[in-house]
Amino acid sequence: MANLKRLTRRVEEMENWIDENGDGDTMANMHYLIRSVRQAGDMLQNEQRNTQNLRGLLFGFLKEKNMEKEWDEFLKETEENAVQEQQAEKIPVQEQTEDSEEVIEEEE
Repeated sequence: MANLKRLTRRVEEMENWIDENGDGDTMANMHYLIRSVRQAGDMLQNEQRNTQNLRGLLFGFLKEKNMEKEWDEFLKETEENAVQEQQAEKIPVQEQTEDSEEVIEEEE
């Protein structure tokens, strides 16, 4: 009940402000922002639905072709490669940090 009263008060304040200042650019901007947020939400829901549909089709195909084991092996291999790539990427960053520390020490 308190939330309804508070919301009603806020709407009345907005209506009063609009009466005093007009509903020009500010309200147009609010409508645009609200519409944009709604569209973004709709697009996200569509993408999630499409992803679920694609996942269902993929797993249906894999099951039909008896390729579940190959898929699991592919995922395991891909995950191992990703971990190795991340580790390889970290090494040059550490070397760069050590080099920059040496430069700072030399400057001092």
